[in-house]
Amino acid sequence: MRRIMWMKSYLILLSLLIIVIFPASASYAGDKPLITVLHDVHPGGVEFALGNSKYSGEMKSNDTYTVDFEVAVPANASIRFARAYTYWVWSKKGLEGIYPVMNASVMHHGGVSPVSHDSRYIDTKGFAARYDFFSGTDVYDLSDRIHENGTYSISLQNSADDERTFCLQGIGLLIIYEYQDSPVIEYWVNEGCDMIYAEHGITPEMATTTTYFKGGIDTEKVSRAYLITASPSGGLTQGAKQTRNKLFFNEKAEVTPILGDIIRILFGGGKVWKDIYLTSESAQIAIDEREVTNYLKPKDNFASIQDSGDYMLVTNAIMVLEFEGEGETKANKTAGFELLAGIIAMSFAYVAGKR
Repeated sequence: MRRIMWMKSYLILLSLLIIVIFPASASYAGDKPLITVLHDVHPGGVEFALGNSKYSGEMKSNDTYTVDFEVAVPANASIRFARAYTYWVWSKKGLEGIYPVMNASVMHHGGVSPVSHDSRYIDTKGFAARYDFFSGTDVYDLSDRIHENGTYSISLQNSADDERTFCLQGIGLLIIYEYQDSPVIEYWVNEGCDMIYAEHGITPEMATTTTYFKGGIDTEKVSRAYLITASPSGGLTQGAKQTRNKLFFNEKAEVTPILGDIIRILFGGGKVWKDIYLTSESAQIAIDEREVTNYLKPKDNFASIQDSGDYMLVTNAIMVLEFEGEGETKANKTAGFELLAGIIAMSFAYVAGKR
């Protein structure tokens, strides 16, 4: 019995050491955090859309996939930043994982312009097994291609000259514009590809990826703050009774649920939401946009996404702050009576849960 217990302890310790010593290697754990590629301040707005994206199925050599987008910014606004994200999975040649080869182009007003990808982020499940195929996000800077309102069609072609194939879950288009009649905004654009899945020895705590929005902010001057996140495959496993995924904002992933709510009401802090990512077989990318005004910190805000057996890719996290100036209304806070009622309700729930 002691020998069995010793062997179990050894295997657990070995697994933890592998995760700590080799954090950059691919795995189902949250080991490839999204990085900030743009941080700026100006009057304007941020738009993120999937167009008419749908799951492609297997794309063989010369197969083409197209998504249409309607760009509509205010009149007299100028588009400062346009970025396309292509989400691909199951990239393989036979039973071997291999990187995809694809050509991309943008069509507008009948004209077609080829584009080359700016960045590629990849991840795999990271252990020797069948179907250890690559997944990733290819990023295209379209700032010199999209400069006015209208319909834009983004096309991808499998340009491999061998038998490699891949599947596309869709394309995301990020538009950031400047417009003098809009509130001043500050934004962080974080991108990448982190595959997380709480299975095969990976716990939900390990299957958690965290991304940071570095820098200080004057929270008293923020009238609104919102967070946009994208997760291909997030929530595809539906109908489960237990929680499948969570979003944390300025909250550590190991927080105790009810006690954490009481602490947040009493002293302020972050927030946790459950099962916010939902997709389907045809539309396999989950996008979530939610208010985070009341949970801001003065410095280094962060968001974490956790899998609990769902299987998901985490690819985009964009935080946007809106400022209305010194004399404007500040972020809504819980009023005194509502605060007291919330504390009492949470306290009763916590005590009842302990019985």
